[in-house]
Amino acid sequence: MSKSNRAAMDIGCPACDATVNTSVPPGPGIVEESDSNRLRGSETVCRSCGHELELYYY
Repeated sequence: MSKSNRAAMDIGCPACDATVNTSVPPGPGIVEESDSNRLRGSETVCRSCGHELELYYY
């Protein structure tokens, strides 16, 4: 069985309150010794209403 490197998550759509199932790839996290802690982003679309959701993570 293969293991995914993506973190699965359920979020609520702000337009229609439907649950949106999505995943984000792993980020480097926040490292105190590094100045390169960059916020990353990903997009997904609600299957109920078509609203575009933007996800941000480290």
